[in-house]
Amino acid sequence: MKKIGILFVIALFYVGVGFSQPPQGGQRMTLEERAQKTTEWMTKELDLTKEQIELVNSVNLVFAKAQQAYIQAVDGDRDKIREAMLALGKEKEEALSKILTEEQLEKYKAKVQEMTNSRSIRVERP
Repeated sequence: MKKIGILFVIALFYVGVGFSQPPQGGQRMTLEERAQKTTEWMTKELDLTKEQIELVNSVNLVFAKAQQAYIQAVDGDRDKIREAMLALGKEKEEALSKILTEEQLEKYKAKVQEMTNSRSIRVERP
């Protein structure tokens, strides 16, 4: 179970980092845009209701801001960033568990795990 939690947080970190990369044209996404993009992905994958969309977007924005603050505070120390992302991932999952149905939460965890596995495969390639 601890492994799944760690992988979940790492996936959240990679999702956050992926969304923070500049889109074509060289402009960086704002935290609001990153939260919106994550919410759009979750809406598509989890079939969120209108009420859930608003709440999930708020959660995504709060955690995007927290991620950014941690990254800036530790000034590139990867170990500290990883620790912070693990903690944030647990907090975010807890917040989402109050919004999503049990089925949606399980599907969310599975999708995050899938993304984590996909990233691991790409990273391990020579």
